Amino acid sequence: MKKLLLLLPILALLAGCSNDFEVAAPWKEIPVVYAILSAKDTAQYVRIEKAFLDPQTDALEIAQIADSLYYPADVITAYLERSSNNSRVQLTRVDGNLEGFPRRSGIFATQPNWLYKVKTPSGQGLAVGEKYRLVIKRADGKADITAETTIPNNFEFRIPNQQQSPPLLNFFNTQTTSISWRTDVNGAYFNAYLTVRYREEAPNGTTLANKTLVWTAFKNQRRSDNLVGSGVNPYAGQAEVNGQDFFNFLADSIPAVTNNDRFRYFEFSELTLEGGGGEIAQYLSTASVASGITSAETIPSYTNISEGFGIFTSKNRTTLGNIKIETKTVDEMNRNERAVRLNFRY
Repeated sequence: MKKLLLLLPILALLAGCSNDFEVAAPWKEIPVVYAILSAKDTAQYVRIEKAFLDPQTDALEIAQIADSLYYPADVITAYLERSSNNSRVQLTRVDGNLEGFPRRSGIFATQPNWLYKVKTPSGQGLAVGEKYRLVIKRADGKADITAETTIPNNFEFRIPNQQQSPPLLNFFNTQTTSISWRTDVNGAYFNAYLTVRYREEAPNGTTLANKTLVWTAFKNQRRSDNLVGSGVNPYAGQAEVNGQDFFNFLADSIPAVTNNDRFRYFEFSELTLEGGGGEIAQYLSTASVASGITSAETIPSYTNISEGFGIFTSKNRTTLGNIKIETKTVDEMNRNERAVRLNFRY
């Protein structure tokens, strides 16, 4: 049986997937749309393509022909609408390779790499808690292709405590460190990044260097589905971070001190929480309905695009600054076989 190949490159965050959809019907146009809107980014990108089927030619061969993947420039026009005030901006077709988003080599043609772009107004960003609608108009008079997503509200840190000054964070050799937060329903999957700042000093107290590292504390952490409160962020998320992983990251990233010619001290750090993908959660939930030994032969395919396949979703990012990594962490490092060689002090 012929297979209809669909490109499924979730631009993201948070998840990725690829599927083959079996078809038996004659060829027809099937839109394929993917995007993750970001509340903090200065530009938004949408991938708009089409599925293809040729009964005379192998699908893998057609996949290398760019004209088989993309709509001609004069065939579709894409808009991004804000639902609350019905404002609309038109997206511009750009080559992702020239925008710093090269397409990975593989089944599909990599040149050109057409995306649809809209710049976010300077200093404004997309509004959190707002619903945005993608509208793709076709020159042949067919119905608009549409999709909607709501930007997650700004997240609230509970651990570290964002109400504390400074917020405190510690890592241990034999126990985990909790990181917890609150979110609205539109935040589903989360990544966290710790920006570690430290200085190096000579034994006489002279500063030798100020350095920065970024550590991925966790990825794809699912929040709870249970309501824990009211207000704009009634859902809770929590991740347990392994202290040994943090110490190994430092040991892999920082040269060991061999002759006691320098000491290192933690400066204030930052914890960034990135989350969203409510539509991705629905996608995974739909797929799980048909999983397992008693599942149906055909797995239902989730999409929130009005016609065709794809996911139109969104994310947000919140950063907690001025975090103090306490002396307990330094004590633990000095009892750690690898981290002790880094010569951290307090």
